[in-house]
Amino acid sequence: MELNVKKGGLFTLAIPILLELLLMTVVGNVDIIMVSKYSDKAVGVLGGMSQVMYTQNILFSFISIGTGILISQYIGAKNKNKIQEVIAVSLVLNIIFGLVLGIIYWWGSEFILTKIKFTPELISIGLNYFKIVGGICVFQAVTLTATSALRSHGHTKETLYINIIINLLNVVGNGMFIFGWFGAPILGVTGVGIATVFSRGVGMIIALIILLKLCDFKINTRYLVPFPKDVLRHITKIGIPSGMEHLSWSMAQIVILAMVNTMGTPTIAARTYLNLIASFMMMFSIALGQGTAIVTGRLIGEKKIDEAYNQCLKSVKLSLGVACIISIFVIIFQNTIMEFFTKDPEIISIGKKVFWTFIIIETGRTFNIVIINSLHAAGDVKFPMFVGIGCMFGVAVSMSWFLGVKLELALVGIWLANSMDEWIRAIIMLKRWKSKKWEKKGFI
Repeated sequence: MELNVKKGGLFTLAIPILLELLLMTVVGNVDIIMVSKYSDKAVGVLGGMSQVMYTQNILFSFISIGTGILISQYIGAKNKNKIQEVIAVSLVLNIIFGLVLGIIYWWGSEFILTKIKFTPELISIGLNYFKIVGGICVFQAVTLTATSALRSHGHTKETLYINIIINLLNVVGNGMFIFGWFGAPILGVTGVGIATVFSRGVGMIIALIILLKLCDFKINTRYLVPFPKDVLRHITKIGIPSGMEHLSWSMAQIVILAMVNTMGTPTIAARTYLNLIASFMMMFSIALGQGTAIVTGRLIGEKKIDEAYNQCLKSVKLSLGVACIISIFVIIFQNTIMEFFTKDPEIISIGKKVFWTFIIIETGRTFNIVIINSLHAAGDVKFPMFVGIGCMFGVAVSMSWFLGVKLELALVGIWLANSMDEWIRAIIMLKRWKSKKWEKKGFI
């Protein structure tokens, strides 16, 4: 049976992903700005709770990452039945995880917020938000699975449109419940929670409708009975190491943040702005990496190993060139960029000392983003995880302490330490890809 897969090159896949990443980052910051007009305390509450609920995204990503990689390989092998099984198993798993986490968040909300040192005042501000957004996180779980399947089929424009709808609804909902637009009651943080869940619910319904239509997915028990244990094994075999890699990076950055927090308020603020700048700088590499993973997975499914090998290296060269151009641009216009965020001369001075390191860290990072995505697509997931954990804590954390704290280089030392981590991993990952040991790691 013919598969409904959108044809097209790497850029056909990557450009919508890039626009989606830009949209999510921009709207995410607009969200915070809107809440800040209501209350500075509310911003702090949302920030603290989002850090806790980040764990749910990692858990859901365990499933969605494995789903995307498996589907790409099965598309290459033209095995429609297995594709349907992967989608069905992934949906069931994330629905279960979403419901279980939702119960934990709903009934344990006050206990959790107390444990992360929220004061009674802050708990009273954010409790309902935490219950609503955390308790109904199943919407997000289902949407992540659906959009992962759609991307693997090449329908990246559709996932972009889904996110546009979700984010527009969220912004309008925030305006209604924060500023009273359209005569709505002003509910503050609780209203933000209602807007978030409503927009995610609508997004989930749209994503499922598009999934049924464009991926020829049928809701049928025959894909689950008897239960395809091999599919579950493959999803977890891919997803858990990939998720652990993301979790390790997050934990390492939290440890580094603790070091930065000892350096004073201006340094903390400067780091926040520098990280935001870096998040925009790496978007092209992330989009290209995700697009390359889809193409690589299909080629490996078709047993076109040499083409997959060359595609990854071409993507690395392209991403490296773009990273250099963006880094040079940012360095040249560093004054304008820093003054856009703040007028505080001390914060600007601290930030400007770091800008020259961008070209070092971002060029190294692009190797890791593209090659690790390709290794994951090939089924080689444990090697990047072990190397990542070792380097993130053995190099990034330890050298951040030595250079940033011990030698008192502050943020310059922190950025150089992270650059060392990125480049050491970049060299190791490039050698891994060139060794072609990933050839035998496929799942089909």
